[in-house]
Amino acid sequence: MVTIKDIAQAANVSAMTVSNVIHGRTKKVSKETKERIERIMEEMQYVPNMGARMLVQNQSRIIGVISNVPAGSERETLYHPLAAEMIVEIEKEVRSRGYYMMLYAASTEREIRDLIHTWNVDGLLTIGIPTEICRELGKDMKMPAVFTDCYFREDEIFRNVGTEDEEGAYQAASYLIGKGHRRIAYVADGPYDPDGTPGDVSERRLAGYKRALKEAHLPFAQEHIYMGSIHEDRQLAMLQSLAGHIFDYTAVIFSRDYYALEAMDYFRHHGIWIPKDISIIGFDDLGMSKFAYPRLTTVRQGAAEKGRKAAELLFQALEEKEDKKVDIRITVRLMERETVKEIYV
Repeated sequence: MVTIKDIAQAANVSAMTVSNVIHGRTKKVSKETKERIERIMEEMQYVPNMGARMLVQNQSRIIGVISNVPAGSERETLYHPLAAEMIVEIEKEVRSRGYYMMLYAASTEREIRDLIHTWNVDGLLTIGIPTEICRELGKDMKMPAVFTDCYFREDEIFRNVGTEDEEGAYQAASYLIGKGHRRIAYVADGPYDPDGTPGDVSERRLAGYKRALKEAHLPFAQEHIYMGSIHEDRQLAMLQSLAGHIFDYTAVIFSRDYYALEAMDYFRHHGIWIPKDISIIGFDDLGMSKFAYPRLTTVRQGAAEKGRKAAELLFQALEEKEDKKVDIRITVRLMERETVKEIYV
């Protein structure tokens, strides 16, 4: 069995230097030395003794990632493209630091609570868990944690990485208005309080849509809001309703690319052509969006960057060992493709 001493001898460095590289403590190790050690480790097929590392460091060297899978959902899984893009980048960062990632899909708040109290992990990341649940979880956590896509109050000391949700929807609506569209429907992501202050992601995006209408002196009407759903039967009912009123509008904004892509397929099978009959715009810029026909105009939220930033922030928290308020918002960008036509008035 290959040992650290064997690696050190082959690399012509000390055993301590090899140990530092294995444990991710590479600030004082040159890039060339680090790469040489890693190459030799690979060539000699060195496998770290996880049990020994945990005993020496009093750490698990494991980062826990909890993704939300709502109970009764037929399709919102870890394989959802947005979650998958984030998880890939998180795993890359975790592995580069000499840690391991433990991934779990939870469907209830109780299940999530049980996990954070029983998991022997050094830090925790959440994906797709609502702000209200994360707020309560944060009060109980004894380990460093980074949340994603939450909207905490100013006085709440949590670390979070999210997207400029309101700005993204505002850009989408403003873009359509600039193209001459005046009758614009909006497909929201779940229920919201029409009279309340924007809270979570869905409400922030809706607020951006409403702000663009207001600035253009266009009226906002509740009947122009359609509710998307992760449940197939509800989503189908929404698409049927929207298709039945499609010629009341010239454009539709979807709060998710996934909803927009489903609608494109549904419309095509029901004789509604994009963008000839209706212009549409999404939000996310999933990888598949640029391969749709026609290619989907959408708002890029940078899911991969969000995952990477969240992991980097967690490792920063592990080093700082103190509570700290951090709220990073990934900049959005409108991706102009083929699903919006200009209307001449």
